[in-house]
Amino acid sequence: MNDLRDLNVIAALALALADAVQGAAERPVPERGPAAAALMMIAHLPGISVEELRTGVSLSHPGAVRLIDRLQAQGLVRREANREDARRVALYLTEAGASMAADIAAGRAAAMRRALATLDPAEAATLATLADKMLRALVSSDAEALKICRLCDEGACRDCPVEEKLAAMG
Repeated sequence: MNDLRDLNVIAALALALADAVQGAAERPVPERGPAAAALMMIAHLPGISVEELRTGVSLSHPGAVRLIDRLQAQGLVRREANREDARRVALYLTEAGASMAADIAAGRAAAMRRALATLDPAEAATLATLADKMLRALVSSDAEALKICRLCDEGACRDCPVEEKLAAMG
């Protein structure tokens, strides 16, 4: 695709969708920024390490620790010793954190439903097929996968293209 207009329109759509999803995800969370993504990552990767979380939400290690401190103070996250490595911390959601993660996922789904409402079912299916293909092409590492899926509703993603690409990469 070399048509600059088409590239521009697709880029604008990507930003509009990202803004809608991010805004919906942040609505139930006490703070803006990476908190919603952190809660969703902990929801679908219980026991995730600070390092993995840091990678997925694009924070420095100290920034991730401060975020976890705030989420823990708000009663949303708890830390436990990692069973395999006592030097590492495993992160889990509290009941309140799990409830908030469910609200984040619901808001994200509602934002996408609003955006897709202009498409008929066949167009929506075509877009989903193309999105699957493009996601597979974007995955180059575990770190990239964490970033791509940071706001995903893990339970809703049957046959996840990102996980399938990682598995194929070995």
